[in-house]
Amino acid sequence: MTHAVLTERILDATELTAREAVDGCLSRFDALEPGEKMELRTKDSGSEVLAKLQALRPGEYEWSPIEAGPPVWTTEILRRAKPSPRREVLEALAWDHDRLDALESEAFRARAAGDLQTAFDLYARFAAGLRRHIGFEEEILFQAFEAASGTPAHCGPTAVMRVEHREIEDLLEQIAGGIGDAASELDRLRSRFHAVLGDHNAKEEQMLYPTTDYLLGAETADRLVRKIQVYEGRSVRNRG
Repeated sequence: MTHAVLTERILDATELTAREAVDGCLSRFDALEPGEKMELRTKDSGSEVLAKLQALRPGEYEWSPIEAGPPVWTTEILRRAKPSPRREVLEALAWDHDRLDALESEAFRARAAGDLQTAFDLYARFAAGLRRHIGFEEEILFQAFEAASGTPAHCGPTAVMRVEHREIEDLLEQIAGGIGDAASELDRLRSRFHAVLGDHNAKEEQMLYPTTDYLLGAETADRLVRKIQVYEGRSVRNRG
């Protein structure tokens, strides 16, 4: 039998069988206090572990892929402070907004302190997470909203949000290219990025997400959140 390489809140399951990875993750997760998080490292996307979490710990965790392999996939798993069996789109995706905002701020704090490598690494995780967020919105959430509301994809709020996503991605790439370079002047770009992203997120949290919850109903909204959790459509591989 193989053994996991365990350090505090890290499970390296790359040499484990699928069953061992599931059992090890559940054991490590159950040892977390509410609000604490762990890191799972696997040879694949970790879909079998996620399936067990969805089945056995519904509403108790947040699942955030942060780097895609090969050779190693890395996922952050948070034990929610206030678990609930059914999730709403608003609560789940607004949480991801807050998580990503915190990563971006942390990256720029490291840059201001002169720690350029940490700034680069943190911003890479932020960029990966934001690309994934945009991906599951466009490929899962928007389609669900359009179907439930009868709104065509080429007009209405989701059409506007797709245009905004392209601007957000462009600014993201420009900032990512300079975050690790002390000579890069990023203040103007970052200010523009915050303006666009802040307005975009506010529209989602105040209109799109709650409307989707209302149109879908509790059970269907919960299934949508589960589908978003398993989303692998856009790579979260860090771009250097």
